[in-house]
Amino acid sequence: MFTGIVEAVGTIQSIEGNKFTITHSFGEKFSVGESIALSGMCSTVLTANEKEFMVEIMLESRRRTTFGVDLVGDKVNLERSAQIGARNSGHFVTGHIDEVGNIASLFRDGDAWRVRISFSKQNAELVVEKGSIGIDGCSMTVAACGDTWLEVCVISHTFGETLFGTKKEGESVNLEFDILGKYILRKAELDSVE
Repeated sequence: MFTGIVEAVGTIQSIEGNKFTITHSFGEKFSVGESIALSGMCSTVLTANEKEFMVEIMLESRRRTTFGVDLVGDKVNLERSAQIGARNSGHFVTGHIDEVGNIASLFRDGDAWRVRISFSKQNAELVVEKGSIGIDGCSMTVAACGDTWLEVCVISHTFGETLFGTKKEGESVNLEFDILGKYILRKAELDSVE
């Protein structure tokens, strides 16, 4: 479980088959078996030292995330797993990416950046204005939405400390829709079958 509060930006140092090595600036060695979110995707640390760690990203995950097209040198948002009893400044983020969205527009809007992201219509029911969404692992509030798009407003701090500040129109992002909405829709689906 994660909170969607990005702690650092890492770099993909190498890709060997399904093994991705990521450099980081945490200044500590992660434990083998520890969970870490890479741009929102939950991963398990296989090996680590103070400067880098390696994870395995299976084919199913590569199909559903940007890691199917990411390259050596690409940046990733990093968040260590949440600690029970600690403050949650974001929302409940599982690290299970639902789909890849695309940045349709990104522009300065007063004192923030407004980002419009397109996504598939099949997930439209999971996006509500003022609801939560994980975008590349960042906990965000939906500012506006339609059937196949959503918008978020990004404050300068988040824009500068995460991948938002490096993104351009046409680029892809990992999307995780709010887990509470998923459970509500599943219950409604099962109730309609009875």
